[in-house]
Amino acid sequence: MLHAILIDDEKNSRDALRKKIESYCPAITIVAECSNGLEGLDAIRDFRPEVVFLDIEMPHMNGFAMLEQVPDKNFHLVFTTAYNQYAIHAIRLGAFDYLVKPVDNAELKELVKRIEEQKSTTSQHERLQLLVEQLSSGQKKPIQKIAVSTQEGLEILTVDEIQYMEAIGNYTQIYFTAGKPLLASRTLKEFEDLLQEEGFFRVHNASLVHLKYVKKYIRGDGGQVVLMNGQVLDVARRRKDELINLLGKIAPRA
Repeated sequence: MLHAILIDDEKNSRDALRKKIESYCPAITIVAECSNGLEGLDAIRDFRPEVVFLDIEMPHMNGFAMLEQVPDKNFHLVFTTAYNQYAIHAIRLGAFDYLVKPVDNAELKELVKRIEEQKSTTSQHERLQLLVEQLSSGQKKPIQKIAVSTQEGLEILTVDEIQYMEAIGNYTQIYFTAGKPLLASRTLKEFEDLLQEEGFFRVHNASLVHLKYVKKYIRGDGGQVVLMNGQVLDVARRRKDELINLLGKIAPRA
């Protein structure tokens, strides 16, 4: 049984989430409900929950400000939020779980299942810092680091060191400018959504390439790209024209 705390300034939202948890998630027991960040801090200290459902947009002390005052974040953190593209993008960069209001029953059940299967919580300090940095200006910033789930836990990666990625079923193999590749527990499509504005391009269903590391393009039906390290990757025919256009934009001017 997992003990959980709900922190949300809107009573209707707390009531709705509690009813869904009670109806669809028998592994979760709600031990406290809080209407603001101060109550949340007290409840976390008093109940030491395994799971905290935390609303982001709260007056006076929002979810991020509250988290900065929690000394030991030894719990599974689940953000709840109304749709906000910048917030959700930042949350995904930190590999945090989140629920968009109104909460979908199937997504809630799948999320709780993932939490049950996790062996332990991982230090969240650096991931939270990534998230706060992304949100501090209220708009997207160039991404420097990203948190990635692996079979062993979580790793913080420097985006500039990622050369390309390959799909392996529902997993992704990440290749770097140096060192061994890393198998991530996230689909290639998810990485594409996160990194397409950071100079990454899906050259093929199986490959996502950091364009700054493309050395040359070889013409063909779809063609191929050759990376700085000599790696050759196929280009899908339908991606060819867009790739050539993008490479032309980043090519150095004489």
